[in-house]
Amino acid sequence: MTQRERMVAGVGGIGFAVLTFVGFGVASSPGGTYSASDVADYMAKGHHTAVFIALVLGVLSVLGLILLLVGLRERVTEGSFLATVFATTSLVSVTGFAVGWAAWLAAPLSHAYGGSSVAIDPKVAYVILQVGAVIFFGVGATFLGLSLITLMIGSAQTLPTWLRWFSLIVGVLGLASLAWIPFFPLLLWGLVIGIWLLASSRKTDTPAPQTT
Repeated sequence: MTQRERMVAGVGGIGFAVLTFVGFGVASSPGGTYSASDVADYMAKGHHTAVFIALVLGVLSVLGLILLLVGLRERVTEGSFLATVFATTSLVSVTGFAVGWAAWLAAPLSHAYGGSSVAIDPKVAYVILQVGAVIFFGVGATFLGLSLITLMIGSAQTLPTWLRWFSLIVGVLGLASLAWIPFFPLLLWGLVIGIWLLASSRKTDTPAPQTT
């Protein structure tokens, strides 16, 4: 892994963590127990600009995750079964996050594009929001957790022990991301491994052993 590749992957990891967190704050999507007033406020005209900004942040966060996972793919023993598993779970995770952002913000965006003539019942809007959340957390975050577990198992000779175990712990927590709170350690992991990649960008990796 070259210095530039480390730097790009590191920036991607930090971008994924920071932009996802900021995107949540900007979108201010209602969650948890249904409240017609909360959904109505979320769909209000004054919130449209924030939703567009949140979508841009979401897209950029997914791009950051792609850069990070592509960079980490080389850390898993090349040509092995685990490398294939890591690549596949990473692809599903990225897809889940991308589709999740789109579905999550679809209701207010449709209202923004269609204007006042587009009237969405608060209960319907709430269901659409929850569909986006399920895709985001249930698919994107869960499969990212699986990717981290695979990374821990397949990177014995390419990542430091503390980072591998940290990835395992966060990966296991990530499997329960539908519970909301377990998702946030994934953002912490992105930040930590991003910083580690940047800090170690001047070093040269020892090539992983080839499997036969």
